[in-house]
Amino acid sequence: MTKNESLTSVNLGDEGISYTVNHPPETTIVFISDLHFDFTTRKYNLSDADKRQEEFIDYIKEHFTHCILCLVGDFFNSYEKTLSFINKLEENRIVGFFVLGNHDYWNDGTKSHDDIIRLFDNETQNNNYFHLLITGKKYYVNDICVIGDTGWTSFRRKNLEVSLEQFMDLPDVKFVRDFDPQQIRKIHEDWVVYANKILLFEKKVLIITHFPMRDFTKKAQDCWSSSTTKLVKQDNYWCIFGHTHKSSQKENNHISSQRGYNNYSSKHLERHGIKQYTSQSFGVLKKLNDNRELIISNQEALFSFYSPLVISSATDVSLITDIKERGFKRCAANKVNFSVLATSPKEYIERVKHIIAGYLRNTYINYAYLRHINKRTIDAVFSAISILEKGDINNAREFITAAVVTGYVYNHMPLDIEHMRPVDDYDVMRFYLMLMTMKKYNIGIDSINSVQKHSKNYINFGNVDIYLPSVNGYSLSIEEAMIQFKQTHLLSWVSD
Repeated sequence: MTKNESLTSVNLGDEGISYTVNHPPETTIVFISDLHFDFTTRKYNLSDADKRQEEFIDYIKEHFTHCILCLVGDFFNSYEKTLSFINKLEENRIVGFFVLGNHDYWNDGTKSHDDIIRLFDNETQNNNYFHLLITGKKYYVNDICVIGDTGWTSFRRKNLEVSLEQFMDLPDVKFVRDFDPQQIRKIHEDWVVYANKILLFEKKVLIITHFPMRDFTKKAQDCWSSSTTKLVKQDNYWCIFGHTHKSSQKENNHISSQRGYNNYSSKHLERHGIKQYTSQSFGVLKKLNDNRELIISNQEALFSFYSPLVISSATDVSLITDIKERGFKRCAANKVNFSVLATSPKEYIERVKHIIAGYLRNTYINYAYLRHINKRTIDAVFSAISILEKGDINNAREFITAAVVTGYVYNHMPLDIEHMRPVDDYDVMRFYLMLMTMKKYNIGIDSINSVQKHSKNYINFGNVDIYLPSVNGYSLSIEEAMIQFKQTHLLSWVSD
């Protein structure tokens, strides 16, 4: 593709400025968001950022030369560095699209969001390869219309508005002039009006937004991460998003592949002989010639995610130490979903059903999302849902394994289930105690705060001292815990 072959026509229509991008008809769409080049292992580290940029561009040139690359925002904590990165992509003749993330607007506080949008639009308007997506501008790649924007948020969850004052503590207030949630909401609404016009007019649409156009919220403050969005409900599009820093999320035709703050340092890569980016770092939409779903293999179900590990001898010191060191870390990571399961089980199960249903269809506009859930995971999730609907908490191994597996779904992470560490009986013990504590003290999602081990009370279970959990400072007594165990199959492993 020569210098002027990528962008071939420009015209002005009722739906805004329109462009056509030449590309082979069997185009594969590759996407990734939240590259955060200036972070290393969750810490700001600008010194390694240039090297990381080079690694990324080299990887794209080696593996995705004939693809459309979609970058979904948050490249740097600086608009200047982000613009420099986009210029490098253009210089390397990488074909694709990008939107700005909220970090890409950050400056010394002298420029507003509108200032940055105008600057990027002006600086990239003559690009022949890598193109900025903003409200009012659309591109055509073969028979697909491509639109996008930062997207922002409606500050609504479950169709209800939330208080905007709580968002005035965001770092964006310092780094963007005239930061105003009311104005952000207005920009979001303008974008949605434009997107809906396109969705009603075009047969096939690819939407790219940094902020999700889906409500993944659990609490009001989560509206900075996602929100209720009034996109028309149609099957004629894929929507790629970022911002949440979940490695990958999917709900129906809304998908993501996000890197977040977890880049490796150059020294780490050299020491371990690994690469910064692999094929698993990217999401892929592949065109299907026959318009059929990809075939998913048939494997085992729920209890392939359970391990019957119980230490039979107190002399196995290293294994006992490992189990003790785990503590309640895994429980604490699941405290929100378990608090809902403990106090509102019907609400929990309905959410899990809704989310998993959104992962099952994998093809829209004749493109399939390649990072699908395998059959073993799907079978496990539906088996787990059935177990939770029975509500037999006393069958602790079965119930807790089902709760942990569905917890991944509840948190929009079902793709990670196949890689999870199997639940063993020490996990079952800890999760069961946490669940029963939440149920006794009615600790739900609006009040859950902390889960940690009790400072004194413990039970010897399978040759390991398991401390009782302290949830929001509340704990069962030893006597109460033993009463609970009398109803389960765990009692035989509990020692006096």
